[in-house]
Amino acid sequence: MNALEVNGMYKTYPGFTLKNISFSLPMGTITGLVGRNGAGKTTTLKSIVGAVHPEGGSIRILGEQPGADVMQHVGMVYDECCFSELLTVKNMDCVFRSVYDNWSSDMFLGQCERYGLPINKKIKTFSRGMKQKLSIAAALAHSPKLLLLDEPTGGLDPVARGEILDDLWEFIEDGQHAVLLSTHITTDLDRIADRILILSDGSLKLDENKDVLLDEYCILKGSPDQLAQIDRADILGLRRRTYSFEALCKDHAAMRKKYPDLVCDRTDIEQILVLLEGGKETCQV
Repeated sequence: MNALEVNGMYKTYPGFTLKNISFSLPMGTITGLVGRNGAGKTTTLKSIVGAVHPEGGSIRILGEQPGADVMQHVGMVYDECCFSELLTVKNMDCVFRSVYDNWSSDMFLGQCERYGLPINKKIKTFSRGMKQKLSIAAALAHSPKLLLLDEPTGGLDPVARGEILDDLWEFIEDGQHAVLLSTHITTDLDRIADRILILSDGSLKLDENKDVLLDEYCILKGSPDQLAQIDRADILGLRRRTYSFEALCKDHAAMRKKYPDLVCDRTDIEQILVLLEGGKETCQV
Protein backbone atom coordinates (compact mmCIF):
# COMPACT_ATOMS: atom_id res chain seq x y z
CA MET A 1 0.00 0.00 0.00
CA ASN A 2 1.13 3.53 -0.74
CA ALA A 3 1.29 5.94 2.18
CA LEU A 4 0.24 8.77 -0.12
CA GLU A 5 -1.25 9.08 -3.61
CA VAL A 6 -1.70 12.45 -5.31
CA ASN A 7 -3.43 12.50 -8.70
CA GLY A 8 -3.99 15.53 -10.90
CA MET A 9 -3.94 18.03 -8.03
CA TYR A 10 -4.05 21.69 -8.98
CA LYS A 11 -4.42 25.00 -7.18
CA THR A 12 -4.57 28.49 -8.66
CA TYR A 13 -3.40 31.75 -7.07
CA PRO A 14 -3.01 35.14 -8.74
CA GLY A 15 0.18 34.77 -10.77
CA PHE A 16 0.79 31.13 -9.87
CA THR A 17 -0.78 27.74 -10.60
CA LEU A 18 0.08 24.35 -9.18
CA LYS A 19 -0.54 22.25 -12.27
CA ASN A 20 -1.88 18.69 -12.23
CA ILE A 21 0.56 17.25 -9.69
CA SER A 22 0.64 13.43 -9.53
CA PHE A 23 2.95 11.18 -7.51
CA SER A 24 2.87 8.42 -4.91
CA LEU A 25 4.86 7.51 -1.79
CA PRO A 26 5.35 3.78 -1.15
CA MET A 27 5.66 2.64 2.43
CA GLY A 28 9.23 2.32 3.66
CA THR A 29 10.57 5.19 1.56
CA ILE A 30 11.81 8.76 1.90
CA THR A 31 10.93 11.04 -1.01
CA GLY A 32 12.65 14.38 -1.48
CA LEU A 33 10.67 17.32 -2.83
CA VAL A 34 12.94 20.02 -4.28
CA GLY A 35 12.63 23.17 -6.33
CA ARG A 36 13.50 26.83 -6.16
CA ASN A 37 11.57 29.26 -3.95
CA GLY A 38 8.03 29.69 -5.28
CA ALA A 39 8.03 26.40 -7.19
CA GLY A 40 5.02 25.09 -5.26
CA LYS A 41 6.56 22.83 -2.62
CA THR A 42 4.82 24.34 0.40
CA THR A 43 1.51 24.61 -1.47
CA THR A 44 1.79 20.90 -2.29
CA LEU A 45 2.39 19.94 1.34
CA LYS A 46 -0.36 22.22 2.67
CA SER A 47 -2.79 20.80 0.11
CA ILE A 48 -2.10 17.28 1.33
CA VAL A 49 -2.92 18.14 4.95
CA GLY A 50 -5.89 20.35 4.10
CA ALA A 51 -4.34 23.69 5.07
CA VAL A 52 -4.86 24.67 1.42
CA HIS A 53 -7.84 23.44 -0.60
CA PRO A 54 -6.96 22.26 -4.13
CA GLU A 55 -9.41 23.07 -6.91
CA GLY A 56 -9.07 19.68 -8.56
CA GLY A 57 -7.48 16.26 -8.42
CA SER A 58 -7.50 13.71 -5.63
CA ILE A 59 -5.45 12.90 -2.54
CA ARG A 60 -5.46 9.57 -0.71
CA ILE A 61 -3.59 9.01 2.53
CA LEU A 62 -3.13 5.41 3.65
CA GLY A 63 -5.67 4.46 0.99
CA GLU A 64 -8.34 6.84 2.30
CA GLN A 65 -9.53 10.34 1.54
CA PRO A 66 -8.16 12.92 3.99
CA GLY A 67 -10.30 13.38 7.08
CA ALA A 68 -10.01 13.73 10.83
CA ASP A 69 -9.44 10.01 11.40
CA VAL A 70 -6.73 9.55 8.78
CA MET A 71 -4.96 12.78 9.79
CA GLN A 72 -4.33 11.17 13.18
CA HIS A 73 -1.72 9.15 11.29
CA VAL A 74 0.02 12.13 9.64
CA GLY A 75 2.79 14.22 11.17
CA MET A 76 3.51 17.66 9.68
CA VAL A 77 6.47 19.97 10.21
CA TYR A 78 6.15 23.43 8.66
CA ASP A 79 9.08 25.63 7.69
CA GLU A 80 8.18 27.95 10.58
CA CYS A 81 7.22 26.84 14.09
CA CYS A 82 3.42 27.08 14.41
CA PHE A 83 3.16 26.59 18.19
CA SER A 84 2.25 29.41 20.57
CA GLU A 85 5.47 30.95 21.81
CA LEU A 86 3.92 31.39 25.25
CA LEU A 87 3.86 27.62 25.79
CA THR A 88 6.58 25.48 27.29
CA VAL A 89 7.41 21.94 26.22
CA LYS A 90 5.43 20.65 29.22
CA ASN A 91 2.46 22.82 28.22
CA MET A 92 2.61 21.41 24.70
CA ASP A 93 2.57 17.89 26.03
CA CYS A 94 -0.66 18.61 27.94
CA VAL A 95 -2.28 20.20 24.89
CA PHE A 96 -1.42 17.47 22.41
CA ARG A 97 -2.47 14.65 24.72
CA SER A 98 -6.04 15.83 24.09
CA VAL A 99 -5.54 16.21 20.31
CA TYR A 100 -3.96 12.91 19.23
CA ASP A 101 -5.30 9.50 20.21
CA ASN A 102 -1.84 7.92 20.09
CA TRP A 103 0.10 10.76 21.70
CA SER A 104 2.98 9.49 23.83
CA SER A 105 4.25 11.86 26.51
CA ASP A 106 7.20 9.57 27.13
CA MET A 107 8.18 9.68 23.46
CA PHE A 108 7.70 13.45 23.16
CA LEU A 109 9.52 14.44 26.34
CA GLY A 110 12.22 11.85 25.73
CA GLN A 111 12.83 13.16 22.22
CA CYS A 112 12.93 16.75 23.46
CA GLU A 113 15.48 15.72 26.09
CA ARG A 114 17.53 13.95 23.42
CA TYR A 115 17.47 17.11 21.29
CA GLY A 116 18.62 19.17 24.28
CA LEU A 117 15.41 21.22 24.57
CA PRO A 118 14.55 22.77 27.96
CA ILE A 119 11.09 21.59 28.98
CA ASN A 120 10.19 24.49 31.27
CA LYS A 121 11.25 27.47 29.13
CA LYS A 122 8.80 29.25 26.85
CA ILE A 123 9.11 28.55 23.14
CA LYS A 124 9.73 32.26 22.48
CA THR A 125 13.19 31.81 24.03
CA PHE A 126 14.10 29.04 21.56
CA SER A 127 16.35 29.57 18.57
CA ARG A 128 15.07 28.68 15.08
CA GLY A 129 16.98 25.41 15.23
CA MET A 130 15.47 24.54 18.62
CA LYS A 131 11.99 25.28 17.29
CA GLN A 132 12.58 22.96 14.36
CA LYS A 133 13.67 20.19 16.70
CA LEU A 134 10.56 20.78 18.81
CA SER A 135 8.32 20.54 15.74
CA ILE A 136 9.92 17.26 14.71
CA ALA A 137 9.59 15.81 18.23
CA ALA A 138 5.89 16.74 18.22
CA ALA A 139 5.36 15.26 14.76
CA LEU A 140 6.84 11.93 15.85
CA ALA A 141 5.15 11.71 19.26
CA HIS A 142 1.75 10.50 18.03
CA SER A 143 3.23 7.58 16.04
CA PRO A 144 2.25 8.77 12.54
CA LYS A 145 2.48 6.54 9.48
CA LEU A 146 3.29 9.45 7.17
CA LEU A 147 5.59 12.42 7.85
CA LEU A 148 5.38 15.59 5.75
CA LEU A 149 8.33 17.89 6.37
CA ASP A 150 8.85 21.41 5.00
CA GLU A 151 12.50 22.46 5.44
CA PRO A 152 12.85 20.53 8.73
CA THR A 153 16.64 20.93 8.98
CA GLY A 154 16.72 24.65 8.21
CA GLY A 155 18.67 26.51 10.88
CA LEU A 156 20.29 23.37 12.26
CA ASP A 157 24.02 22.81 12.55
CA PRO A 158 25.52 19.78 10.75
CA VAL A 159 25.52 17.60 13.88
CA ALA A 160 21.87 18.34 14.64
CA ARG A 161 20.93 17.79 11.00
CA GLY A 162 22.63 14.42 11.13
CA GLU A 163 20.57 13.47 14.20
CA ILE A 164 17.33 14.41 12.44
CA LEU A 165 18.24 12.48 9.30
CA ASP A 166 19.11 9.42 11.39
CA ASP A 167 15.70 9.68 13.06
CA LEU A 168 13.96 9.84 9.68
CA TRP A 169 15.88 6.78 8.47
CA GLU A 170 14.89 4.83 11.58
CA PHE A 171 11.28 5.98 11.12
CA ILE A 172 10.91 4.22 7.74
CA GLU A 173 13.14 1.19 8.36
CA ASP A 174 10.30 -1.17 9.27
CA GLY A 175 8.62 -0.63 5.92
CA GLN A 176 5.40 0.64 7.54
CA HIS A 177 6.10 4.37 7.37
CA ALA A 178 6.94 6.99 4.74
CA VAL A 179 8.40 10.50 4.57
CA LEU A 180 7.91 13.37 2.12
CA LEU A 181 10.74 15.82 2.75
CA SER A 182 10.88 19.28 1.16
CA THR A 183 14.30 20.87 1.49
CA HIS A 184 16.84 23.16 -0.14
CA ILE A 185 19.67 21.18 1.45
CA THR A 186 20.07 18.66 -1.35
CA THR A 187 23.03 16.96 0.35
CA ASP A 188 20.52 15.68 2.93
CA LEU A 189 18.63 14.00 0.10
CA ASP A 190 21.85 12.59 -1.37
CA ARG A 191 22.23 10.83 1.96
CA ILE A 192 18.76 9.46 2.79
CA ALA A 193 16.25 9.86 -0.05
CA ASP A 194 14.92 6.96 -2.11
CA ARG A 195 13.15 9.09 -4.69
CA ILE A 196 13.33 12.71 -5.87
CA LEU A 197 10.51 14.97 -7.06
CA ILE A 198 11.51 18.26 -8.70
CA LEU A 199 8.93 21.04 -8.95
CA SER A 200 9.39 24.01 -11.28
CA ASP A 201 6.90 26.85 -11.73
CA GLY A 202 4.08 24.75 -10.30
CA SER A 203 4.74 21.70 -12.47
CA LEU A 204 6.28 18.36 -11.55
CA LYS A 205 9.31 18.36 -13.82
CA LEU A 206 10.96 15.14 -12.65
CA ASP A 207 9.97 12.07 -10.62
CA GLU A 208 12.88 9.64 -10.44
CA ASN A 209 14.57 7.08 -8.23
CA LYS A 210 17.56 8.76 -6.56
CA ASP A 211 19.99 5.99 -7.51
CA VAL A 212 18.94 6.37 -11.15
CA LEU A 213 19.57 10.10 -10.92
CA LEU A 214 23.05 9.66 -9.51
CA ASP A 215 24.04 6.69 -11.69
CA GLU A 216 22.47 7.45 -15.07
CA TYR A 217 22.09 11.21 -15.34
CA CYS A 218 25.16 13.12 -16.50
CA ILE A 219 26.41 16.53 -17.59
CA LEU A 220 27.98 17.09 -20.99
CA LYS A 221 30.45 19.99 -21.07
CA GLY A 222 32.19 21.74 -23.92
CA SER A 223 32.66 24.97 -25.82
CA PRO A 224 29.73 26.92 -27.30
CA ASP A 225 30.64 25.64 -30.77
CA GLN A 226 30.41 22.02 -29.56
CA LEU A 227 26.85 22.51 -28.32
CA ALA A 228 25.60 22.07 -31.87
CA GLN A 229 26.86 18.45 -31.80
CA ILE A 230 24.23 17.41 -29.26
CA ASP A 231 20.82 16.17 -30.38
CA ARG A 232 18.06 18.33 -28.94
CA ALA A 233 16.23 15.20 -27.76
CA ASP A 234 19.19 14.32 -25.50
CA ILE A 235 19.13 17.62 -23.60
CA LEU A 236 16.98 17.74 -20.46
CA GLY A 237 18.37 21.04 -19.20
CA LEU A 238 21.01 23.53 -20.23
CA ARG A 239 23.21 26.23 -18.77
CA ARG A 240 25.24 28.47 -21.07
CA ARG A 241 28.30 30.51 -20.22
CA THR A 242 30.39 32.79 -22.39
CA TYR A 243 33.03 30.17 -23.14
CA SER A 244 31.30 26.92 -22.19
CA PHE A 245 28.02 25.08 -21.64
CA GLU A 246 26.63 22.34 -19.41
CA ALA A 247 23.87 20.07 -20.73
CA LEU A 248 21.93 17.65 -18.52
CA CYS A 249 21.38 14.28 -20.19
CA LYS A 250 20.29 10.78 -19.24
CA ASP A 251 22.17 7.49 -19.77
CA HIS A 252 25.75 8.23 -18.82
CA ALA A 253 27.27 5.32 -20.74
CA ALA A 254 25.36 6.09 -23.93
CA MET A 255 26.25 9.79 -23.81
CA ARG A 256 29.97 9.05 -23.38
CA LYS A 257 29.87 6.80 -26.40
CA LYS A 258 27.75 9.14 -28.51
CA TYR A 259 29.76 12.30 -27.74
CA PRO A 260 33.39 11.20 -27.25
CA ASP A 261 34.74 14.73 -27.82
CA LEU A 262 32.77 16.18 -24.89
CA VAL A 263 33.42 15.91 -21.18
CA CYS A 264 30.77 13.67 -19.61
CA ASP A 265 30.57 13.95 -15.81
CA ARG A 266 28.25 12.36 -13.30
CA THR A 267 26.01 14.74 -11.42
CA ASP A 268 24.12 15.26 -8.16
CA ILE A 269 20.66 16.46 -7.15
CA GLU A 270 21.65 20.11 -6.85
CA GLN A 271 23.22 20.22 -10.32
CA ILE A 272 20.20 18.46 -11.82
CA LEU A 273 17.87 21.03 -10.25
CA VAL A 274 19.94 23.96 -11.52
CA LEU A 275 20.16 22.61 -15.05
CA LEU A 276 16.48 21.67 -15.22
CA GLU A 277 15.65 25.25 -14.28
CA GLY A 278 17.71 26.32 -17.30
CA GLY A 279 15.88 23.86 -19.53
CA LYS A 280 13.91 26.57 -21.30
CA GLU A 281 17.03 27.29 -23.34
CA THR A 282 17.03 23.90 -25.03
CA CYS A 283 14.77 25.22 -27.77
CA GLN A 284 17.57 27.56 -28.85
CA VAL A 285 20.10 24.80 -29.55
